[in-house]
Amino acid sequence: MKTAVLAVTENGTKIAKLIKDHLEDADVEIFAPSKEERKKSWLLNLVGRVFAKYDALVFISAVGIAVRAIAPHLREKTLDPAVVVVDDSGAFSISLVSGHVGGANDLARKVSDAIGAMPVITTATDIFGKPALDLFMTELGLKTGDMKRLKRISSGILRGESACIFADISLGRWGDRVKAAYSVRPLKQLKNYGKVYDHIIAVVSDEMPDTRPGTLILRTRRVFAGVGCRKDVAFEEVRDTIKGALASKGLHTHNLRGLASIDLKSGERVLYETADHFEVDVTLFPPEELDRVAPNRSDFVKEKVGAGGVCEPAAILASKGGRLILPRTVYGKVTIALAEEE
Repeated sequence: MKTAVLAVTENGTKIAKLIKDHLEDADVEIFAPSKEERKKSWLLNLVGRVFAKYDALVFISAVGIAVRAIAPHLREKTLDPAVVVVDDSGAFSISLVSGHVGGANDLARKVSDAIGAMPVITTATDIFGKPALDLFMTELGLKTGDMKRLKRISSGILRGESACIFADISLGRWGDRVKAAYSVRPLKQLKNYGKVYDHIIAVVSDEMPDTRPGTLILRTRRVFAGVGCRKDVAFEEVRDTIKGALASKGLHTHNLRGLASIDLKSGERVLYETADHFEVDVTLFPPEELDRVAPNRSDFVKEKVGAGGVCEPAAILASKGGRLILPRTVYGKVTIALAEEE
């Protein structure tokens, strides 16, 4: 998680350094004003520059200061970064914005552990100990175009109404928590059992099942991996690289919909072994197609294979012009990029 820590005072800067030292799984950058800037609108200008560029913002300030700074930039919780506020004495770590989807609740807890503060979480599902649907959705690499319905169902669950999740994907570490609050059934049982519950959540990968009105559809995010590797690479290294790349973006193997590379790789068996392992297809593109969409070009790669890039444009083409969510990254003998189909 790329995190900006914004400290307004000298003591706040000390707290910011503690946070940076203890958040080992985050890329943390500290912003603090000079003495000359403290009396000016330094914070408002800074937030305007960084709000959309970071996954999370941690303010070491009063809550009111943070609210005024972020207010002009707020859009919706599926887009806004996580925002946490720590008071200048370091007593409280408050989850302010994007508690579930953005991860502010978890970040507030991590910050509290780092500096010995009291975490302040106000989302209702956390208070009543029920796993939130929007957090469930984010953790399992799902998305929806109907946040209003998600909110209605979440409210109903808090009122004690019944709900069932129909899904074929693994719930992983969420299994026990989810089953304590919801019924869980295979997707094929939706037709027979859909009328039994007050609320229905259907997790869909490809084909849309028959559903009753009011069903919340959660779709698995569709991600394609552009892959390059040396000829002597082992299958295990390619497999583990793909798993690690997906995990780095909060995704799972069920989100992987295909592998892609340059057609010069057509004879490399390891690509097909890896695709068989993940039960996806391999798509190979000629260099001229890759060259047309390469977002980050390399003269060296162009001279060597005839395209200004391989992994990134291959992922983009395989995802039908999707969004690059992991730029070209090298892991040992494997190079990978991820693009998400919109």
